Amino acid sequence: MKALITVASKHGSTVEVARAIAGQIAQHGIETVLLAPEKITTLEGFDAVVVGSGIYSNKVLPAMAAFCYRWGEQLPARPVYMFCSGPLDSSAAAAGQSPYEARHLGKRIGARSVKLFGGCMELSGLRPVERALMRMSGVKAGDYRDWDGVRRWADWVADDLLAWRSPDR
Repeated sequence: MKALITVASKHGSTVEVARAIAGQIAQHGIETVLLAPEKITTLEGFDAVVVGSGIYSNKVLPAMAAFCYRWGEQLPARPVYMFCSGPLDSSAAAAGQSPYEARHLGKRIGARSVKLFGGCMELSGLRPVERALMRMSGVKAGDYRDWDGVRRWADWVADDLLAWRSPDR
């Protein structure tokens, strides 16, 4: 079984989440390939797809939205899972629900799960205008990713994929 993991990330922290997901899924014997959405030319050969995006202003990144629309008719033919990374506080665990646009895209692509994780933002990686926007909005820089939660979700994805692939189904 082979799973494509594609992720749109503005500053790299969502890619780190995707790498953790890929590694955890691979521990279950599922081959994983991690690619940026704009690098994907075919879905042939992939049994499943995990889609991820950073969230900014409650929206997925444009590269991920474009991927979902470009491949939206082909994705539901296989198990699809979606995750988002973004809130710079503990609200990801409390809210339990991804932003509207992510849920809408998840429905469009037939995602079996749309999971929201906390984000990470370090001031050193920001342009001056981004720093100013963070100060104005009262957002505090830091790492709010729940690595145990990421691993648990990836384990659930792997178990779901193995059950889907089971000859007994």
